[in-house]
Amino acid sequence: MSSAATKLTAFWVSFPQDPAFPLGLGVTAWSETDACRLLDERGYDFHRRARQVEFRVVDTVGELGFDHVSRGAGPIVVHGVWYPCANVGLGAP
Repeated sequence: MSSAATKLTAFWVSFPQDPAFPLGLGVTAWSETDACRLLDERGYDFHRRARQVEFRVVDTVGELGFDHVSRGAGPIVVHGVWYPCANVGLGAP
C-alpha cells in the first residue's frame, strides 16, 4: 500500500445537483473508493444515484458551517461514517 493510501482522510460527500438528497454525508476513509464502500455498507447509495458527487477533504466538522452536523457527528478520526454518526456507539462495526 502506498503512503498516500495509508492515511485516513475525513471527507464531506455532497450532492449539489440533487436538492432532494441529504446536504451531505461525513466519512473517514483510506480513499474516495473506500469512502464509497463504507457508505454502501451503511445503506447510503446517494453517491451511486447522484448527478454529481463532490468529495471535500475536511480537518474539522466545524469548518463545514452546519451546526446540526456538528451536533450529530461522531469522531472524524475514526474509520467509518461519522455523519450521521455510525462509526462509534450503537450499530457501529
